[in-house]
Amino acid sequence: MEAAAVANGKAEGGRAANGMSGASRGAEPEEDQRENLEAPNQPADAWVAPDGTFAKRILQPGAGLDKPTLGALCRVFLEVPPGVPLGYPAERWAQLELGEGDGAWDGLVDACLETMVPGERAELRAPGGAVMGLHLASFAPAPEPWQLDPAEKWALALRHKERGSERYRAGEVGAAARRYARALQLAIAAGPAPPAPEHVRLRADLHANLAACQLRLAQPAHATHNCSKALALRPQHAKARLLVGQSPGLIDHRSKVRGHSH
Repeated sequence: MEAAAVANGKAEGGRAANGMSGASRGAEPEEDQRENLEAPNQPADAWVAPDGTFAKRILQPGAGLDKPTLGALCRVFLEVPPGVPLGYPAERWAQLELGEGDGAWDGLVDACLETMVPGERAELRAPGGAVMGLHLASFAPAPEPWQLDPAEKWALALRHKERGSERYRAGEVGAAARRYARALQLAIAAGPAPPAPEHVRLRADLHANLAACQLRLAQPAHATHNCSKALALRPQHAKARLLVGQSPGLIDHRSKVRGHSH
């Protein structure tokens, strides 16, 4: 249940998740374009994502039924208009790992690629009216979570946490939120029941870090949820308590957070 909540919030982070969030939701370049945005008016033959954040128009159908998921290695060609803040390589054939981009619009590319099959060419219409071209030649599937042992999941969670902190310090809040949300998914999937103390600490830190991002992305309800999670795991968590005590965006939610902090 908790892993599902994190994913739906990217979720809260980013994609969510998210929301890649997550997202985590803002229209500034440093914020996750998948959050708090609606796709503009679209052509009649365009498919609009369920969350309304982008639309896809198929230019050339692909073959098969399998589609890439986070962690898949994709061979793609991205056609990007000037000024679009994209971290993935563009205007050439390149191999990218789905979910590894930290550019402000990489979450949109991830989400679109997750709907495509090999050989497909598509037009992605993003918030603000920008139009990108995507051509997915092939992909190598990512290992399923059940195929990774707990140690591998914790190692990946730590890597995403570190990358999230790098992005946060660089002012790329949406990218940081996506990293923290993905780290949380891995940590929740990896943790034994009950979690070991160091795992509890990591999960609490990730919830608090994600909440800090969500406050800056004007998502107080999501931030409240993650502060609550952090304090439920570690009632004296300094960062979560500081967020609750000093953030104006949480004023209307403080009673809810306090109810989960005992």
